[in-house]
Amino acid sequence: MHPRVMIIDDEEHIRSSLVSFLEDFEEFDLRSAHSAEEALDELRREPADMCVVDIRLPAMNGAEFIRVAREEGLCAHSILHTGSTDFRQYIDIHELGLGEADVFHKPCDSMAILEYIRKVVRTL
Repeated sequence: MHPRVMIIDDEEHIRSSLVSFLEDFEEFDLRSAHSAEEALDELRREPADMCVVDIRLPAMNGAEFIRVAREEGLCAHSILHTGSTDFRQYIDIHELGLGEADVFHKPCDSMAILEYIRKVVRTL
């Protein structure tokens, strides 16, 4: 069974681009969602090994999603994929159980995200 990866981003072109890129490697069971609420509904049916989360989502933001998913055991590890340069003013990534290596700034090298996902899911 392949590692289960959920991509959560409200920007369709970013979400679909990342999913399409990762699909090319045929290493993951991929799902995607346009909102935190949609992702939580999906993850409650089938949890994920990795969630790639945009910080700025409609309604529930990415930080709150990560908190809820962690508390409910829905995602083994999350990373932030954000275009926001000021999110650290209102979010402490360490409180979310994340480190500096778990933050990817848009636009970023998709290969870097792929390699990081591979590295993390090997340790789960």
